[in-house]
Amino acid sequence: MTHAGEHVGAEADAAVTAVPGCTLVVRSADCAPVVLVGHHSVAVVHAGWRGLVAGVVAQAVATVRAGGDEVQVAHLGPCIRPGCYEFGDPELSEVEGRFGAAVRSTTAWGTPALDLPAAVRLALASVDVGDLQDTAGCTSCDRRWFSHRARAEAERFATMAWLEEL
Repeated sequence: MTHAGEHVGAEADAAVTAVPGCTLVVRSADCAPVVLVGHHSVAVVHAGWRGLVAGVVAQAVATVRAGGDEVQVAHLGPCIRPGCYEFGDPELSEVEGRFGAAVRSTTAWGTPALDLPAAVRLALASVDVGDLQDTAGCTSCDRRWFSHRARAEAERFATMAWLEEL
């Protein structure tokens, strides 16, 4: 974004800005919201399994770098965790084909699962971003967060990031 309000209402899986005062927002319920923080830029990413396979994290990092900055730290917000994220083939094989076997897990009840935080971590590692802060919980287990998969909730929560005026 080059100025506040430039893309109001636009739908996208990622947004990047180096302009103070521009607030970036992604909405999610079970997918992983990721905030990328650089020295003079910030990005928000909606990282679901399809977006991860398509390279949305790498593209957001590339956009930060194209602006002359580097991602210093990434923050992972609340998302569904592998113990609750039953996931079938061929989709699980597709994610595994992109990121490797570390994305494959098992639910608490013993069925195949996707480890979405691991996929985010691997996506970041593939573009040399190693600092991922992951302190949020599982959207399925923790009722503070909306979950489409666990409770068929239509609501979404917002993850926001912005740069302060210096």
